[in-house]
Order: sequence, then C-alpha cells, then structure tokens
Amino acid sequence: MQQFVEFSAERNPAAPFLIQLDKVSTYAEIDANANRMARLLRETGVKSGDRVAMLIANSPVYAVAYYGILKAGGIVVSLNTSATSDLLAHYLRDSGAEVLVVGARMENRIAAVLHESPGVRVVLAERPEQIGKAKPGTDLETVRIPGSVRIENIGAGLAAQSSERPDPHRISLDLAAIVYTSGSTGLPRGAMLSHGNLIANTQSIVEYLRLSNTDRVMAILPFYYVYGKTLLNTHAAVGGSVVIENRSVFPNVVLDSLETNECSGFAGVPSTYAILVNRSDLAERPLTHLRYLTQAGAAMAPELTRRLMAAVPGKQIFVMYGATEASARLTYLPPEELSRKLGSIGKAIPNVEITIRKDDGSEAGIDDVGEIVARGSNIMRGYWNDPESTARVLDSQGAYHTGDLGRRDSEGFLFVVGRKTDMLKVGGHRIAAKSIEEAVSEHHAIHETAVIGVSDELLGEAVCVFAVLREGHELAQLELSQFLQDRLPEHAMPKFIHFRDSLPKNESGKIMKQALREEMTGK
Repeated sequence: MQQFVEFSAERNPAAPFLIQLDKVSTYAEIDANANRMARLLRETGVKSGDRVAMLIANSPVYAVAYYGILKAGGIVVSLNTSATSDLLAHYLRDSGAEVLVVGARMENRIAAVLHESPGVRVVLAERPEQIGKAKPGTDLETVRIPGSVRIENIGAGLAAQSSERPDPHRISLDLAAIVYTSGSTGLPRGAMLSHGNLIANTQSIVEYLRLSNTDRVMAILPFYYVYGKTLLNTHAAVGGSVVIENRSVFPNVVLDSLETNECSGFAGVPSTYAILVNRSDLAERPLTHLRYLTQAGAAMAPELTRRLMAAVPGKQIFVMYGATEASARLTYLPPEELSRKLGSIGKAIPNVEITIRKDDGSEAGIDDVGEIVARGSNIMRGYWNDPESTARVLDSQGAYHTGDLGRRDSEGFLFVVGRKTDMLKVGGHRIAAKSIEEAVSEHHAIHETAVIGVSDELLGEAVCVFAVLREGHELAQLELSQFLQDRLPEHAMPKFIHFRDSLPKNESGKIMKQALREEMTGK
C-alpha cells in the first residue's frame, strides 16, 4: 500500500497531497517523513508483522504514521478517536500492539488506557508532555504513566532519522491493517485486511470514479474509518490531493472550504447529506469545481437522494455499498442510472462478484429476497483472534456473507432490503425497518429517522419510530401517523413515535440503534 505514495512522490514530488487550512503537505514531504517514521519504529523494535496502533485525528501526522507503519513492515491498527477508554484498551489488548502513536489533543486520554493495556511498551506522541495530565477544566488528578512504558516525542524522533526509504520485506498476501468494526452489538471485531485486499479495492474505486492527479477530494470522514481511509489511498494512488476538513459541525464552513479549495470530490454518509440538504445553503452554491459526490456507510432514503439531486444539479452522485470486511467497497450505482434506479446500490465494482443467496445456499431468483454474498480479492482474511466469528461470515470459498438482505432486479441492479438483524417481527409479519424509515423520510418535515422494534405482549414486537424534524418545521405524532397510512400496510404502522433533537451516532455518522434500544428497555 505504501507504494502508492512512493510512486506519486517519484512522479511529482512537489504536488500537494494533503491540504489542511493553510498548510500544504507535498508528496515528497509526506513520503520522506513516512520513511523517517518507519526507521523510528524499527528503532523501537518493530519488526515485520508487528501491530502498531495509532490514535490520531485527520492530519498530515496521520498519513505519516499510517504509511510509516506500512513502510516498517508493521500492521496498522487505527483506533477510533472517539472511543471510550475501555474500548481503546480492548483494541490494544486484542491486537497485541506494543507501540502506540498518539496525535495532538489525544494525549490526555492515554495514561489511564495504558494501565489497562500492559502490552504497550512504547508511546510516540506529538506532545508527550501532555500525557497523564488532566483534561482542561476538570478536577481530575494527574494520572501516572506505568513505569514499563517509554514515552518519546514524534518530532524529535523523526528529526533524528534518515529519510532514505526502508525495505519492509512484505508482499501483497501479508496483513496491512486490522480495522475494528463499529461494534453496534457486542465488542468490535478486527477485520484483517491484507495489502492485496486494500490495493484491489483502491484500484477498483479509482477505475469507476475515474480519478486522476487533477482530482481533489474533501475528507470530513475520519481516516480510521474504512470509508475515510479509501479517500487517502485512492488519491495517493493517482497523485491527487486530499483536503482535510475537521469542522464538519459547521456545514456552511465545510462548503466554504469545498469552494475555496476547488475540490472536485466530496464523500459522506447519509447523515452528512441530511445536514447539508436540510441545514446549509448547499442548494445556493454554484460549486463550480465539484465533479462528483459519493455516498456510503448506510442506505440513504430515496427521498433524501431526491433532495440531494435537486440541490446539486449536474453533479455526479455515486451511491455505493460495502463493509469494513470488504476493504470497503462492494457495489456502486453509476450516476447516470440514479434517477431510473433510485434506491438501488447498483452492481458489483470491478473484480467483485455479488450473489443473492437463500437460506439453503442456493441462488435467489429475480426479485427474490436473500442474503447478499460477495467474492473478490478485496475480501478480508477473517477477524483477528476470532475464528468463530470468521467462520460465521466467510464460507469455504472465501465468500463474505454480509448479513444484509437484498434482491436483484431483471436488469441485474441490486437493492438492499435490510439487515438480517434489523427485521421486525410484528404479529405474524416480518418487516424491514429500512422500509418504514424510507416511508417516514418521505414527509417533507423529516430530517432523519430510525426505526426499532420494542417488546410488545400481544404482537411480540411493535414498531417504534424516532424522528428528527427539519429546522423550522413542526409535525404532530397524529399527522405523521396519518401520512404513513397511505404508505405502509397496517401491520407496519408505528405504535410509538418519538420526536428528538438528534439521534445517537458514532463518529463516522452512523445511527446507533443499539443506544435507542437500550433507552427503551432501560438496560
């Protein structure tokens, strides 16, 4: 994977790779510092195949650490920057990482985690003097650092190293990364992705997006998230640029940056686009340089897609589908088919095969519902330290059973019906929560919604709708219920409707339904 940066640095060393606010980092700078990082890691004892964890927000330092670990022959364990201390400790213990690279503003979270992660022996930090200090504005005492852990300064360490490129002695079959799933149910599992997995997926995305060295994408998605990581890797592969924008809570500021930096691409999850469509002046922007937008991370309601199309006329919108276990992409819908196949996830990306399988393993017929199963060179090797979970999702042919239910129409276009685990059982009926969410989203006052099943003594489960209204709109429960009567069968009608100011999400923007379920059950 590191060869993408190396080749681009050789072809055009002065080309901008990363842009953050007023700072531009060229390919030559990132490549040279990644070489230094690799040598620094080797000096700490990192060998080929060792896991190296990193807790770094989107920044040039992230890229230096990421490609530096790969250049050292290590396996990247990129940690969720919003994870709790317990989860961070789980990631470190499970992966067996002995070295941890920590970015700015993350240091004061680390000392307590180190006490629960006895395997970590070296911490490389941007601001080592901050490790163990209490967060500003709190009354917490300084947390002592375990005496077995050596703390080093990244800046000083890099300055002492040569920028000459090391030889990592790795091949495409070797592991490049362990990427932990979002963990909406149970503890997150680490998907093992090889260099070959990531290279195959990167090349496929480059092909269907038609990326070149003139492309410049805006990254508001975190790089630790596999969708965000594809932005880094695909643009490194073609010598393009990545604009790092960490102010996503201010949607108009994001759009200002998009225009100022003349971005040709933008990537987001459904909640990203709900905010831009409903809470920004997106529709009033000319966005002269913007060529395309991509959407993945979860199914986007057709009504939201319609609103997005109306807000950015003439721009290419790529609806995509994938999973961490697939490095991350599996399908895409060509923009020219979007209006005709609204709601579809398209067809398989290059070098991937998608089938719809019945419970007995046979292939489903046209428009028959079954599990989406994928084969391809981008499919993970399995879950780290978890052979039982691996056996549940990877069959003897190496095909990945996604857990998503879908169907294929007569033209070969794929549609997601819902998650196997997100099917409601109301009376004698099975209902996909996604179908109810799409019906709710058709109301003009709805910003976003989530549907769960709640225990019901008579029906087994009852439909419970959580909804956030668009700014300046009002809607009564009875009005929404009446609106849905013409769109849903009687058994799918919600028994409970709750309006909220927001819905719980993880840092990548996915709605966390488990939090809603726990709220309703009090557990």
